Amino acid sequence: MLKLSAVFALALLPLAAGAQSVAPLQRVAPGAGGLQGIAVQGHGLVRYPVKTVAFFAQAQGNADEPAVLAAMRAAGVEDPVVGPMGSQINNSPQTALRGTIRDVTRAKLDRLAHAAADYVRVHPGTSVYSVNFFAAADGCAQHEQDARAAAIADAHRKAQAIAALAGVSLEGIAAASELGGCPATGDVPMQGFGSGGLPLDLGTLTATISITENVTFAISSPPPPARRRTL
Repeated sequence: MLKLSAVFALALLPLAAGAQSVAPLQRVAPGAGGLQGIAVQGHGLVRYPVKTVAFFAQAQGNADEPAVLAAMRAAGVEDPVVGPMGSQINNSPQTALRGTIRDVTRAKLDRLAHAAADYVRVHPGTSVYSVNFFAAADGCAQHEQDARAAAIADAHRKAQAIAALAGVSLEGIAAASELGGCPATGDVPMQGFGSGGLPLDLGTLTATISITENVTFAISSPPPPARRRTL
């Protein structure tokens, strides 16, 4: 009887080992234990309708400043500014034209184009070129946040796919760096350089905010399987 009890006890040992509770996942931060986490890049893009537009243009030739200001105001331009560029092309002075158009429509942009053409026709030897339109930075913050959320979601999707292949679990964001977003507020940019607004899509009267997030996710790895006791 004693021998039979010993055999029965030995047979139960593997069952007891298999009935042990599974230990929780162990969190591994980037750099801990030689593991580096999962680093991915996420992209987010938001397109939104534009209400206020700033523009910058160049005029060549001797500009009639009162006539230029009057033409811009007649075309619906607010706060028109005429100033020297500080350079010359073929000994011809350069003039910078700036202004703001609110509640922008295609009709208002066409009116500005017609005003420029009329001015050049009435003032021989002058030309207007390098006309650039920019969406004002006002009201950009909410659209920037939406683009940021989309970029983080894209990064998480990629990291989750990698984690599934690697047999680990994500444990939140350990580090992130960002590129893109709203421009800094300031004056109307000079030919697209500097701060002040986003390029305007003239076909749809929309602007696009793009954000790239470089994200590193901390990971968790399951503990090694428990070693079975051997007799």
